[in-house]
Amino acid sequence: MGIPHLKRYLEPYAKRGTVSSCKVALDGPAFAYFILGLCLRKTSRSPFEQPSYELLGRTAIAWLDRIQECGLFISAIYFDGFLPTLKQPERMQRLLKLSQELRNYHQTCPAGVQKERAHFSPDAPVDLFPSSSAGESKGKPPVPPFLVPAIIDALSSSKRYASLTEVVPAEADVFCARHARQHGGVVLTSDSDLLIHDLGPEGSVIFFGDIDVNTETESTMTATATALQYTISDICQRLSLNPSTGMAHLAFELTMDSHLSIEQAVKRSRKEDAVSLYPEDYADFLEQYLTPEESASSDIEGTSPRLSLDPRISEIALRASGTLQPPETPDDIGRHTQAGNGLSIYLPFLLDSPLRTSAWESSKRIRQLAYTLLQPAEGKALRSVSEFRKLQTASAGIQVELLSSPAVDEEASTLLDVLSSLKLGITNPETIWLALSIYYDIILTVDQGKTRPLSLDLFRLAALGKLDQLSWDFLHFLAQAQATYYSLRILRQLISFRQQLHGALSTPMKKLDAMLSDLPSLADFPSPRGFADMLRQTKEAGALKCLAGICVEYEDIVPQLETPRPKSDKRMKRLRPPQDSTPARKKTNNPFGALAVDE
Repeated sequence: MGIPHLKRYLEPYAKRGTVSSCKVALDGPAFAYFILGLCLRKTSRSPFEQPSYELLGRTAIAWLDRIQECGLFISAIYFDGFLPTLKQPERMQRLLKLSQELRNYHQTCPAGVQKERAHFSPDAPVDLFPSSSAGESKGKPPVPPFLVPAIIDALSSSKRYASLTEVVPAEADVFCARHARQHGGVVLTSDSDLLIHDLGPEGSVIFFGDIDVNTETESTMTATATALQYTISDICQRLSLNPSTGMAHLAFELTMDSHLSIEQAVKRSRKEDAVSLYPEDYADFLEQYLTPEESASSDIEGTSPRLSLDPRISEIALRASGTLQPPETPDDIGRHTQAGNGLSIYLPFLLDSPLRTSAWESSKRIRQLAYTLLQPAEGKALRSVSEFRKLQTASAGIQVELLSSPAVDEEASTLLDVLSSLKLGITNPETIWLALSIYYDIILTVDQGKTRPLSLDLFRLAALGKLDQLSWDFLHFLAQAQATYYSLRILRQLISFRQQLHGALSTPMKKLDAMLSDLPSLADFPSPRGFADMLRQTKEAGALKCLAGICVEYEDIVPQLETPRPKSDKRMKRLRPPQDSTPARKKTNNPFGALAVDE
């Protein structure tokens, strides 16, 4: 989030020089976005040219290895596992903004994204320590939807960093600050909020973009790193601020009046002007930036099992388990109410077509099964979970009703049967989850009373050599496939959470857990550029023939599966995805500029 001007104002009081050997705590989310920025320097500005998850993970490991060679020893890497209630309005507004920008872009380019001239070479080396920061571009593409989980996957797969990586039951900066206070050393981040926390007498902050490695010694064992180092106790002393409260007072002054100069803000901080005039606002400010640390070190830590959960999954799991209190309704968004028992999840933002049903809808049944695993062993039962996808107005989200106890094993067995059939009938196991995406696309199409599944239309166009990888149809099915994959990931992680929290699983759940162990990591997830190849591989692996056997009772679907081709528009029998055509492409000189993400 950051405090207006705080980093810039304190820059003259930071010390630039060689960073001596020290312990380092990493702000995980900030690190993920920093790595994305490095990788984006070698790509064009199109969502089809985004860095792959494999490249992002590989670059993250290479960067950490390099700074360790310079004496910055990584001792902890923390990722957000829970965001406080007061973040709800900010998250809602961000989602509304992204949703509106996607609609705006669709109106500008109704037939799809524009092809970039720049060529992306995934094997080209990434400059880990560029001499200058990348300039902001109006054509900046949106953030890959699974950026943070992909970085966590890469770290968790590394022998060197797996034991140091943790998704914590709070915000990452809380644990980074405590680590510095207890062990001294440095916090690496991009978030100026870390300058406000109590880092102890020896703790300091270095921002990712301020680190430089001596390239002249890169090939030797004496490589060194230089950086601007913000030692808070030293800065407070130089500014004659109280070392325990001075930085919080300074940040609060800048929050209340962002037009203050550093001299004015320091003078007011010494006299506690804003703190005296606005005590309630200051109390809220402290709650936002400081007090979560106290709760993290007492009420939260040690009360929940340590599992490999993605941040969004960790948050809903902790709320449901009773470890953390459910969120309250944000005061400043009157229409945003938490339905059911107050459980909600902000799903990754996908680039799906605004003219179609949300890409998350086709795989909702998988998540419905997953959320039902959050039911407490005793006490008040959960009724629903609010999903926040793309939005037009602030709302309570899309309600996903949880399954009744008898229906859980039945739904698990149905999914297990489909997955087992796909596993037996498809020669390439890496394409099974994509075949499942096609299956759920068919299911949703029939449920909506439509006749042509989007996925099969794309296969038909591919067979005719007419597949347009820049069209909204292609983009939307890619988003559906991403949603199916991530829904399976949610299910797998919540099965593990349920087992550790409540013990034994039912037989169908045990089998499903074993089946999902083969789910590929995000590093193996195809980039948008590689998705067309995966469609081809899925067809060659016999997926359509296998699906024809699974969908045998649907007489109008089977011919499309056996030989994808144009069909007359007649109604089908029952089963369950969306259908909308797109108009001619309109040119633009600003590919996805409307979808720039301010993080």
